[in-house]
Amino acid sequence: MTIRPDTAKFKVLIFDLFHTLSSIHHSNVPGRNSHEIIGISRDKWLDALFTDHERRARGHIKDPIGIIRDITDKLDMDLTEEQICELAQSRYDRFSYSLKNILPHTVETIKELKRRGKMIILLSNADVCEVESWEHSPLAEHFDHAVFSCHTGYLKPEREIYDHAVKLSGYAHEECLFIGDGGSDELTGAKNAGIAACFTSEFIKDLWPEHVEPRRLIADYHIDRIDELL
Repeated sequence: MTIRPDTAKFKVLIFDLFHTLSSIHHSNVPGRNSHEIIGISRDKWLDALFTDHERRARGHIKDPIGIIRDITDKLDMDLTEEQICELAQSRYDRFSYSLKNILPHTVETIKELKRRGKMIILLSNADVCEVESWEHSPLAEHFDHAVFSCHTGYLKPEREIYDHAVKLSGYAHEECLFIGDGGSDELTGAKNAGIAACFTSEFIKDLWPEHVEPRRLIADYHIDRIDELL
């Protein structure tokens, strides 16, 4: 069931980035996926990507090659230096493309919310390579602040990263609405920080449909597409 928020109630809208505003899988990104380059399953790659990922996400590892090695070291594979370099370049290129090619209705939604006087803040768990091209995204100019875990050292769902975003806004927690796909337990994190939480299933209903119902039950609100915020 969709329970849309009344955005007129909120002064500040805090958006997650990946699988909320941007999705590699929905942006027709060219090139091969990382798991295809080295010939493993997508699930195996994702396990390595998200297992013990904090050093990358907190910005402790900033070198693109080091970031890839932090992932591939968990795969127990004998990869060549050429393969490592190809993975690093491909991963950077694909994230860059997805950030520069945001779906039109998403861009128009953010522009309209900004026109309506909302303060708009980005709050994302990400390593430095994933968000290197953010400033070139058509979304960037419409955001008042962008908060990335790799720059702050904090990760969703830790309260500190939400408090940091709220402090930047200059408003109170109860005047803010967080919108995200629910990864990294971010919806619970927002609510624990005193921020209303809106779950968007726009992208994950295609990628991980099994997560939709559990996350819908956590959130205060649920939308099927980002433009339902209007």
